[in-house]
Amino acid sequence: MTNTPPPSTPPATSTITIPVDESHFPPPTPRTTPTPRTQSQQRLDPLGALATWPMVPAIATIVLAYAVLSTVLQGDEIRNPWLGALALVAIAAACATLVFVALPSHSPVRQKELLLIVGLALAAHLFDQAARWGSNSLVQDDFGPISIGLLLVGLAPLRPWRELALSGMLAAVVIGAVTLPQASARVVEVSPAIYVLVAVTQVLALALAAAAYSRRIVRLLVAWQTDAQRAIARRTEESRGSVVRTVIEQQLATLTPGVFPLFDGVLERGEVTKADIARANELAAGVRRALVAHIDETWLDAVVARERAGLHSRGLEPLLVLSDPEHRAARFGVQQRAATSALIAMLCLAPGFDPRSLVVQAGTDNGNESANKSRSADKSRSADESRSADKSHSATENQSANKSQSATENQSEAEGQGQGQGENESRSEADNENSTGPGVDTFSIQVGLDLPPRRVRALLRSYLAVLRVVFPWVRVSIRRPRLTLEFGDKRPPRAPSTLS
Repeated sequence: MTNTPPPSTPPATSTITIPVDESHFPPPTPRTTPTPRTQSQQRLDPLGALATWPMVPAIATIVLAYAVLSTVLQGDEIRNPWLGALALVAIAAACATLVFVALPSHSPVRQKELLLIVGLALAAHLFDQAARWGSNSLVQDDFGPISIGLLLVGLAPLRPWRELALSGMLAAVVIGAVTLPQASARVVEVSPAIYVLVAVTQVLALALAAAAYSRRIVRLLVAWQTDAQRAIARRTEESRGSVVRTVIEQQLATLTPGVFPLFDGVLERGEVTKADIARANELAAGVRRALVAHIDETWLDAVVARERAGLHSRGLEPLLVLSDPEHRAARFGVQQRAATSALIAMLCLAPGFDPRSLVVQAGTDNGNESANKSRSADKSRSADESRSADKSHSATENQSANKSQSATENQSEAEGQGQGQGENESRSEADNENSTGPGVDTFSIQVGLDLPPRRVRALLRSYLAVLRVVFPWVRVSIRRPRLTLEFGDKRPPRAPSTLS
């Protein structure tokens, strides 16, 4: 008897589609070039703006020294010493504000702080002019116009050029309006327009120079970033083929030890046994776990894995914990990813670092959560108190009645009240949940650094200056040997904004 083989059928083919986690790749290059009118050097290049910090206290010192010297040398022109003193106080406040807002620990500088500095400087000029009204013989030796211009120069790396130019023009209008009525008191008899021109030129020249610097540096930075993003996009497209080949080789290396021998055994025997089925299920589960683990990885997993490998190469046994189950790190922008990666790398290389202490955790801070819990707790306490009072009152009134009947009625009443309160509490909690908006993504980095707090602050100074620019809020807590950094995409309602 000849066994006739069954008709051969073409093998079934299947296509395996492997999803790609796009969080590994940087965001696409924007189609339009960002306008520099709303950008500043501090926003686009935080480290470059940080390098200009020594210029700020130097400018503030020059402005204050010039104001004091000018007031002393022109003391015979001052008719009201109190107004002259107020002028010096106002210009000193403007200089102090400039130094404070430009501190790396306070970055970035905001528009209201620019307006405050210009407003204080203008107030100083008005006080100075009022102190010598009718006796101000010269225009060019007043400290107000040149002081305002120098303060705007100090703000050039920190604010957009349009704000600097508009602030200079506004100051020029005020200075011109104050200069024009004093033409009769000048020792040099020329047209009043000349006095106005001399006064406003001092502030306009410096303000427009600051605006020109800000505009030029921002345009260069935007062009450089655009070119870099295009180069990255081209490099990504060019390397896509090699990445695909690498992935295929990794998958083949995963399949070779178990899957191929299983297929060879089935082909040799010509049948599929129960052991083959069990082995196939085991291999499929392993491949599925490997694929899912790779798909769930984000750029933050790659950063932690890189630092873990670096610590292993140094002979250490690291325990780096990353908790981001909802992949919130995938929402980070390019600058936020770079700043976070650099911070983690610095911490792992810092002296006194405990390799088993790094914990990176993502969470959601809901401003209404604590309030909801408090309201629920208050209602629970109120319900308990009302039930206790009702029970006590009922027991007192019915003490001489039938004890069993009274107990039954009280129990029924308490159960009814408990159900009513429970329904009210459930509805209240549901209403609170519905009224609560989406939470705020927050990230925390906890690490052990056996260093004095002063050294830790010095170590973090430049990194915090960058973090405060790329993240809307940053909070730092130093409790030796524990360092905790928290930052997020929005400022939580209850989060303090100062260093603890």
